[in-house]
Amino acid sequence: MFKYSSTAIEHDLELEKCFGISELQVYAYRYDDTLRVVGTIEASKINNPFTLALVAYDKNGDIVLTEENEYYGSGIVDNTIFPKLFFDGYPFLFSCWESQVASITRLKVYPVGE
Repeated sequence: MFKYSSTAIEHDLELEKCFGISELQVYAYRYDDTLRVVGTIEASKINNPFTLALVAYDKNGDIVLTEENEYYGSGIVDNTIFPKLFFDGYPFLFSCWESQVASITRLKVYPVGE
C-alpha cells in the first residue's frame, strides 16, 4: 500500500472559505489499481450545499481521473453535504478502481456548489 504525502494533495483554500470550510483533512492511499481518498470537513457551519470533487494528475500534469465524493453507510453519509445535516468533522470518501491509478502522482480535492 502506498500513502500519498500531504504535499501531493492540493486544496483550493479560497473556494473552501467560500463554503465556510475551515479545513479539509485529506488522506489518500493506493493499492494496485485502487485509490481510496478519505477525510473530514472541519467547520463550525457551512454556507451552502456542496459535493467534493477529486482530480488526479500524472507526472506530466495530465488529468487521469475525476470523481465526486460518494455516499456510504447505507446513505447515512450522503455525497451532497447540506448545511442542516452538517457537523464538524463530517466524513467523506472517494473510491476509484481504474488502470490509471498507478500513474497518479498528485491529487486535488475541492468543493463544488450544487
